[in-house]
Amino acid sequence: MKNLFTPFCSTILLAGTLLAASSCRQECGQAETGPPLLGFAFSTDTLAAGTGFRKAEAFSAYLVRYKKADFSQPIDTVRTGQRPGNFYYVDRTLFCNFPASPGPADPLSYRLEVPAATRRYDITDIGLQYDGTADCSRSISRLDALVNGQRVDMRRGYVLTK
Repeated sequence: MKNLFTPFCSTILLAGTLLAASSCRQECGQAETGPPLLGFAFSTDTLAAGTGFRKAEAFSAYLVRYKKADFSQPIDTVRTGQRPGNFYYVDRTLFCNFPASPGPADPLSYRLEVPAATRRYDITDIGLQYDGTADCSRSISRLDALVNGQRVDMRRGYVLTK
């Protein structure tokens, strides 16, 4: 009975593998996968270095999206309390995420204001580049932005400090 079972299992495993591989051999466009997110986390380290945000400071944050790269022509303002929104509070840390869309109709600059901490973060010159598509996956070879004039690699997110 063992000899009959092994070829059967091998055939099922091979058929499953071929089916999975063939179902992914299609073109996957940006519309299906969506643009990657620029992710910002508010540091909560208020003791050691003293550069973190208190909860009330972080929750005062809001994001202004601008049509132009020079912070002119504001499109809208996103606040921490809006649902659904761009702000998420997880494990005592506030995160701000928004799409890195390089299209001509998308915002070209962002201003993240934290009024309770008297801080401002200007986000401009977003760079997004994909490697080729293969087996329904795209790898991002470049995702960066200028944050207050400093070039930052955004592929792992960015921690905001005071």
